[in-house]
This record gives sequence, structure tokens and C-alpha cells, in this order.
Amino acid sequence: MTSRNANLLYSLLFTLTTTLSGFTQNVSGKILSEKSNPIPFATIQIGENYGVISNDEGNFSISTAGFKSTDSVTISCLGYEKLGLQLKEFTSQNYVLKEHLNELSEVYVTDRKLGVDSIMYYVNKNLNKNYKVDLLALKFFGRRTDYIEGKNADFEIEKSSSFKKKQLDAFNKDFDALEQSLINNKSKQYTDAIATLNILNSNKAKLDVEKSVRLLDERNDQSLEKLAEKGNDIVLNHLDRDKVYTVKSGWFKVSDSVSLDNRSDKMGDSINSANNVKNATFGMIKNSLFITDEPELDFVTETRKYKYELKDLTFLNNEIVYIINFKPKRGSAKYVGTLYVSNETFAVIRTDYKFYEGRVGEKLNLRLILGIKYVEQNKSGSISYKKRENGLYYPYYISEQVDRYFYVNRPIKFIDNANSKNKVAFNFKIEGVFKERSEMLTMEVNDISASDYKNAIQTKTIEFQNIKKYDPTIWSEYNVLEPLEDMKNFKVEE
Repeated sequence: MTSRNANLLYSLLFTLTTTLSGFTQNVSGKILSEKSNPIPFATIQIGENYGVISNDEGNFSISTAGFKSTDSVTISCLGYEKLGLQLKEFTSQNYVLKEHLNELSEVYVTDRKLGVDSIMYYVNKNLNKNYKVDLLALKFFGRRTDYIEGKNADFEIEKSSSFKKKQLDAFNKDFDALEQSLINNKSKQYTDAIATLNILNSNKAKLDVEKSVRLLDERNDQSLEKLAEKGNDIVLNHLDRDKVYTVKSGWFKVSDSVSLDNRSDKMGDSINSANNVKNATFGMIKNSLFITDEPELDFVTETRKYKYELKDLTFLNNEIVYIINFKPKRGSAKYVGTLYVSNETFAVIRTDYKFYEGRVGEKLNLRLILGIKYVEQNKSGSISYKKRENGLYYPYYISEQVDRYFYVNRPIKFIDNANSKNKVAFNFKIEGVFKERSEMLTMEVNDISASDYKNAIQTKTIEFQNIKKYDPTIWSEYNVLEPLEDMKNFKVEE
């Protein structure tokens, strides 16, 4: 081989290697409007069925592994012109989308002019044509962010016939520390997972968890389970482990024989339970499809309870989309928001919603009888849909935030079974708000058979990989949601 041919060969190999490596990496960027405002929920797609969605801050990250340099990349969002380019032009940078400007009067010339009542009629008439909940397998990436915003806490021993003053002081000192940790702590917990939800029908589903990661400072874990565990540990540390106690709370006897030395420790069960995660995810899916009995998000099907207004028209690519605002017409209606409805299929292709002012969700008020109160507040969310080749729509992205106010005020008494005169009575009072945000990005959706469902795996316990700071390489093999800045900056201080 001549020197010239060798150099040419090396040059070609270098070019080929560079080209191949250039398209086996992640591309990150930000989607902006012409006014430099971030655009959330924009779809970034490579080819036909592979893509991600921009987060609330407009940021995204997507793997380009396995694609050719000539493959198409599209960036689209409701109300904006679609941006198209080839993969070789797709680099990490900001991308600006132009608003889709059209004369609405011209649209009405070429399209049937329907009133909002007629549009909602056709939306409901076509629900079963547009959505399906049975015999589906949805592979998804899920993220949950939660923390407690403590408002008030008071744990204190009121009287004791078996503790000396020094012991009481130590007991109350530990409770004071627990109170302050609740009131002052703002530490968040982030949970990410890749899983497949196999759905048989509206009542049965199985969850197969592939990978799960949890980012939290365990010293500041403020979950209800952890608070109960910490309170329980304080009691155990100060009571005699060799004795058996009767425990009373308020008017009710809780247990006749509680041995502090032989207790079982199962506080983590509800945290790691795949069944709980399955129920929460399945609930989000069913609510988003509007076709189950008594859906939680009733603003599509319960048209008599809501007032609708056709606000405008917009476009998703070349498809005309009705923009319909809704708000309660009756006291039983909870939500206010916006529906985006396809002119072609009358499918809801996106919805944004929140609790109407003064409305709340689930609630339990036994404050006077049992000293317990719970109220679901400030619920809001957004759902974006995609259309499959078979014409059915599925929820591509779901986001929901909710505040759960809680109040617990219970007197608790430990009575020594061997000597009923030995008693320890303390008051347990706590008040705060659980703040939670759940997100779900569908990665794949497939039809399955009843046999496929029968053979599907149901994960029992989720084994989390616990990390102390955000690591972008953990999900490098997958297309997942780009985290918000507060998650990126999270780090557990040693």
C-alpha cells in the first residue's frame, strides 16, 4: 500500500469513526419562543416514534445513539410552527420556535364552524374511538418529587409515674429536636424509575420495575413513614424494653400487649411497595383517558357540571386544534382549565387543569373525635397525548402536583402491664403539608393479549439505588425527563 493510499484510508477511517461517535451521544438544549421564554412540553422527536419532551424550564436531553446522520429531527409544540432538521445538524444548543400565525377567519372558511357544545358532544361521542385502557403495555419513565412543609409540631410528655425528672427532660429534648426538624427542614426527595405497566382492563394491572433511583438526604427524610419511625424510636429509647405495655390513644385501646423488645420494623414497606407505585401510576393513566367509570378528571365527561368557552383556534403542525376553556357551573365541579381538541378526530390532545378557587379533593375530618384531619388541596396538572398508527391516542406525558394538608392531635398513654400504676402519657400533635409532584413520560406503548398479561411480572418490592447527588450518567442509556435545576443542584453534604 502506497503512503498516499494509506493516508487516504486512515482519513476515511477517522471520518467514519468521528461520524459514528458523533451520533452516539446525548444532545441537550432548551426550547424557547421568539420572546426568549422557555417552552414547556415541546416534543423533540427523532424518526417516527422516538423522542422526549421539554420540562417546565424548556430544557431537554435526548440520546441519538443508533440513528443515522440523515435521520429527521422534529421539534413541535401546540401553537408553534414545527422545526425540522437532520440529525447531523442537531447539536446541543437553544432552539427557537415561531408562533403559528394564521387568519382564523380563513380557517373557518375551509372548516365547519361548530359551537362549543357541539364540539364537546363529539368529544364524548368519540371517546371509545380515541382512547383505550385495556390490554395495553406502557413502558414509562416516572419521577416523583416530594417533601413536607411543616407548620406546627408538638410532642411532649404530659405526665409520668415511672419517669424521673431527668428522664422526662431527655425524652422531651429528643421530641423537641424532631419538632424542629419538621418545621425547619425543606429537603426534597426525588424518585426516578423505568417500568412497564401491563394493563388487562380498568381494574387490573401489573407493574414491572426495570430500574429505580432515589435521591435524598436520609438524615432529613420527612416522609410520614420516617416521622413515625423517628417518633417510635424515641419512645423505644426511653421506655423499659423488658416490659410489656398496654397502649391507649384517646378513648381507644390500641393494643393489650406491646413488647418493645420484639417489635417488627416494617416502616419502609409502604415506601418500597411496588403495589403502591402501581396503584398511583394506574390511577394517573385511567384518569387521563376519560373512559373509566366516575373519572377523577371529570371535566370532559360531566358536561352538565361545567361551563365551556371556545376561546381560540391553534395548530399542532398542520392540524387545527380548538382551544376550549372550562370552569365549574355547579358546586360539585372541582376544576378550571383548558382543553385542546383535534378538529379531525375530536380527541383531547392536551389538557391543563387545576382546582377551582375554594375547591378541594379528598378529605377526612375527624378532628373532634379522633384528632385527625386530611385535605387534598391545590391540585393541578397537565396531560399531553400522542396518536398511534392504529388511530388511538395515549398519554405521552402526565404531570400532576398536589398539596395534602394533614393534622394529627392524639394523646397516647403507655401502661405497664405488670404494674398499672406505672404510666407514661404524652401528647402527639403535628400539622403540615405534604407537597408532591408526579411526572410520567411514556417511552413505548404496545397492545398485548390476555396471555401476555398473565405472563407479565409484578414487582413486589422496589430496590432503589440510593445516590447522594444528581448524576446525569445514571440514565444515559434511556430517554428520560430532563430534571429541573433544583434536582440538578441537589447534593447531600457529608
